[in-house]
Amino acid sequence: MSTPNSAVDNLLLEAEQEAGRHTWEGPFSEYLTKVIVDPSVSRLSHRLVYDAIMDGGATETPAGEPVYGVFQGKIFGLDDSLDRIAQYFSSAARRLEIRKRILLLLGPPASGKSSVADLIKEALERHTRTEAGTVYAIKGCPMQEEPLHLVPDSLRPRLMREYGIHVEGQLCPRCRYMFRGKYKGNPAKVPVVRVVFSAQEAVGIGQYVATNPRPRTELLVGSINDDKLEGDRLEVAGKAFRLDGEFNVANRGLVEFVEMFKADDHLLTALLGLSQEQLIKMERFGSVYADEVIIAHSNVADFNEFLAKPTSEALRDRIIAVQIPYNTRVSDEVKIYEAMIKSSGLENVHIPPLTLPTASVFAVLSRLKSPNKAAVSLLEKMRAYDGVLVRNFDAEDVKKERIHFSDEAMEGVSPRYVMNRLSHVASKPEVSCVAPLLALESLWDGLNEYVDGSETRTAAYIRLIRDTVEEYNERATKDVQQAYMERFEETAAELLDDYLNNLIIEFSSDIERDPGTGARREADERSMREMEKHIDISDRERRQFRWDIHLFFTDRKRRSAPYDYTSEPRMKAAIDVRLFPDRRTLHTTLSKPRSAKMQVEWARRRGAIHNRLVNAYGYCDDCAEDTVEYVIHVLKGRTVIRTQKKERIDWLWGHESSSPPGAQNPEETPESEEAADD
Repeated sequence: MSTPNSAVDNLLLEAEQEAGRHTWEGPFSEYLTKVIVDPSVSRLSHRLVYDAIMDGGATETPAGEPVYGVFQGKIFGLDDSLDRIAQYFSSAARRLEIRKRILLLLGPPASGKSSVADLIKEALERHTRTEAGTVYAIKGCPMQEEPLHLVPDSLRPRLMREYGIHVEGQLCPRCRYMFRGKYKGNPAKVPVVRVVFSAQEAVGIGQYVATNPRPRTELLVGSINDDKLEGDRLEVAGKAFRLDGEFNVANRGLVEFVEMFKADDHLLTALLGLSQEQLIKMERFGSVYADEVIIAHSNVADFNEFLAKPTSEALRDRIIAVQIPYNTRVSDEVKIYEAMIKSSGLENVHIPPLTLPTASVFAVLSRLKSPNKAAVSLLEKMRAYDGVLVRNFDAEDVKKERIHFSDEAMEGVSPRYVMNRLSHVASKPEVSCVAPLLALESLWDGLNEYVDGSETRTAAYIRLIRDTVEEYNERATKDVQQAYMERFEETAAELLDDYLNNLIIEFSSDIERDPGTGARREADERSMREMEKHIDISDRERRQFRWDIHLFFTDRKRRSAPYDYTSEPRMKAAIDVRLFPDRRTLHTTLSKPRSAKMQVEWARRRGAIHNRLVNAYGYCDDCAEDTVEYVIHVLKGRTVIRTQKKERIDWLWGHESSSPPGAQNPEETPESEEAADD
């Protein structure tokens, strides 16, 4: 066992080794040798960022969609947008014209724009600390200058012709003055060092927030030392230019331009020059070459206002806009809140299993457009988006819906708002368990952030509350149905395995024979049809259905990807229906009988359901009991909420009445329960 002193010594030694791990210095000749051996050493910024993204690895979903390790587990529900970003860098890395475009992340507040940019910057920092991501620069240059800029223009074609080395750009004023003065124009004397990018230390990564109340161009292009403006132009440029602007800082790396269209026209002109000509234009003193990725972000309102300006055409042509919308899958929205909770104080309060899904349902519903396909409700569309089996609305319909509403989820309730309301509930001293309807009531009470007070807008959100309650009713009932059966998961897995084994026999190219008798084995048609009838697979459809299921799970097994009975929505629906008790049976089981003799068995069965909810499904004693009672309430067909004059919601299950934002003592004339259910 080490002593405290030796532990400290070891720690300090490791810290010293870490500090020197990324240190290298040598003459330009040694650097040039490195580049001749491996031309990628001198790669441009877009290639460097692309390599940083790919350094995190890339896999595929079961549907063949790419998943990038840089974002995995941190950004949810934005796979299409993230793939577009990766494809932008893939093209720009090949020095195509697209690299001279600003990558604009366009979306509503709290949709994840900043998070995406932060993850890319973090990946770039990590990559430059690896051997594969090593970046070299002229020693002493505030812009971490590419050393190949020391090569005269006349020799650059030869480097390209003989070694495939592409040289782009010219020395910055500081390096040019130093090269001609201190080193007398001899590149062999110029020292080269390794640099590691760091946003904190302003090396290779810059950021500008356009909401600065006092916008100054020098914050972008660098300031000038007025005391050193005397002398010839070369001397003035070399001494007076501090090269300390965000554009200078980000050379060879990345600059993030926050709230881009809140910048004044003068700053946008500087940004246009950087993207279009790769030049940082200095007033009165020419320009400075810069090679850097520009990532900007903006909300939709500011972007649309910018597009309406007659003077926006030049910059508009230099923008590649990638939408970063809100999430449209409930399961992914839940993951967002789970990640946010890990960094908040909510971990000290019990959150029942259905609280986050219920809040997510409300948030997602607020972002969806009314279905384009007739006879499909908004709730059904939400379920289909989340991979749930919905009759008459299959995966192909989902694709068509997304194409038709290309701007879907660019407005609605934000994750930040939901977390604020959950925190509001959890902070109350009397709350130890944030029940789903308690969370939903808090979301309703705080809607003054989103509802403008108009009757139409308020009515729309009341409908969303109703739909959310309806979905919660379904989910709560299914949780209790699942807890009704002992060994539910094991039985579901057995049913799935049995069905998949039958598919292997049916589609096997070899004759399957019983290992004991040698007789030919046949798929159990009766068992398979028993499964398929629960989701209305007809005789004519069964062959194609079976082939689809066979391919889906065979692919999962081939890639060693985890799966269970919930992985394929049609199989999940079939097994759920097969194992769940029907609602009448559930109601009978949960309802207390009048006979004292029967109450003993009732208490045992109900206690078993309660215990499984607690021990297997994450409920506490209080919310398990509350959920069982709530399901009884729903199974009896009783109303959960009631509206009053389209302005007020009364919670008829364990809640006090609450009023929507802007309602001023509305006349309390309750509608009938029948009307409330319409």
